[in-house]
Amino acid sequence: MSDLLGNEYDVVVIGGGAAGLNAGLMLARARRSVVVIDAGAPRNAPAAGVHGLLARDGIPPAELLGRGRDE
Repeated sequence: MSDLLGNEYDVVVIGGGAAGLNAGLMLARARRSVVVIDAGAPRNAPAAGVHGLLARDGIPPAELLGRGRDE
């Protein structure tokens, strides 16, 4: 897959939420070229916390995304 600038990627991930960022990270660690496309408007933004996530239960969605983007 090529972008408008002619850069080629092995994988295009649609959605930069927790799952999309994790997919991009794991693929990059597997030495794949990856681009993550995201609109920047998370659907879970109004939620008080993310639940069922190992070691991060109750973390605010914006904080989780910030940590993911930093990593």
